Amino acid sequence: MRVMICYPWLDLGGAPNTAISIAKGIRELGHEVLFFTKPGGIYEERLQAADIEMIPASYSKALPHMYHLNAGAYRKMIRAIEDHSIDLIHCFHFNDYYLALFAAAARNIPVVYSAVWFLDDAPHPAYRGRVTFVAEEFLDKARGSFGGFPREMTVIPNRIDLETFHPDVASEDVAQKYDLPGDGYKIVFMSRVDPTKSKSLHHAVEAVKEIAAAGTRVYLVIAGDGVSFGDLAAKMENVNSELGYKAVILTGAVVETPGLLAWADIVLGIGRCAWEGMATGKPTLVVGENGLAGVVEPEKVDELKYYNFAGRNLEVPVGPGLLSEALNRIINDRELYERLASFSRQYVLDNYDYRKGAEKFEKLYQRALDDPRMTRMERFRLLLSVLRRGYFRQLYLVLRVVMRGYLGRGRPEDKMVH
Repeated sequence: MRVMICYPWLDLGGAPNTAISIAKGIRELGHEVLFFTKPGGIYEERLQAADIEMIPASYSKALPHMYHLNAGAYRKMIRAIEDHSIDLIHCFHFNDYYLALFAAAARNIPVVYSAVWFLDDAPHPAYRGRVTFVAEEFLDKARGSFGGFPREMTVIPNRIDLETFHPDVASEDVAQKYDLPGDGYKIVFMSRVDPTKSKSLHHAVEAVKEIAAAGTRVYLVIAGDGVSFGDLAAKMENVNSELGYKAVILTGAVVETPGLLAWADIVLGIGRCAWEGMATGKPTLVVGENGLAGVVEPEKVDELKYYNFAGRNLEVPVGPGLLSEALNRIINDRELYERLASFSRQYVLDNYDYRKGAEKFEKLYQRALDDPRMTRMERFRLLLSVLRRGYFRQLYLVLRVVMRGYLGRGRPEDKMVH
């Protein structure tokens, strides 16, 4: 089986990591795998290490928010389909999904779509394909927007490369590179630093400030970058000045995440960052936009999982005192610490191993390949729905962002183009 996996970028984030992990797993099952993406990005080395060929496709210079919805990327995809005799395309982003439907489905090459985030309520393409979601929450919210067209809509959670993230990873080189302390209690929060994550990051800083002010030597390392980095850095300076030592450390984007997590005693995060901390055998706390959503423990894990460990189970904001209290409890109870660490590691082994995910996708791919070929009428209807949903509506949304910029009404999230 020759599979092309698509994601628009290889920069910091959980979704590109998920796509890379699945690509690696599918290749290890003996299939030929190509990766269609924008060249560059901090994760390109991971593709190379997995010996996966990259098909480079750039964005339009005029409308970069459209990602791969441009004529150049379309030609690249068509050429790759023909040169490599692609059997199936698997997309992890809706813009690549529209491009693939336009290029491949009309040629009766199956396209699988994995939704790694919420989908809007607008009707999706009239395609009799297969759609997966990384969490039950996403599937429940998206059922009505597909109009009953997909043959299969199911949940296959995100996956972690457990050969990369495990308790025995060395941390000395990372600690030296980023000048990290060796004493005290070490907490790591990995996240993009943008408007969608700022509240949770500031919440963590306040919680650590409370712990440190009470006399416990504690450090919070925030690994990530983004448009809100300056605001977070200013807060860090103020907190460190009040405490009299560098309790909060901002590293910027970090590629060596396994080593950083191995250095930590406790991990804060959402989504993939939480799973990677769990895989490294650390007590892990999910801190979302409204504050502490829960400690990863048997009593709470099913609720956290439904919401993709993103903290959306917490609907009403809570103060940082709840997080500082939970951290203090773990710091001061070694038996609890060990129990949470062991549970976190085992839970990831049982539920998020990339190899098990690849096996599930391999079976789904085969079902897609066995599906009946589309009729001419089905292909025509698909073309119209892709044009309406994938191109015209996306173009409208992008032009709206551009006009906001021209009118001086731009928003921070408008700058978030990878």
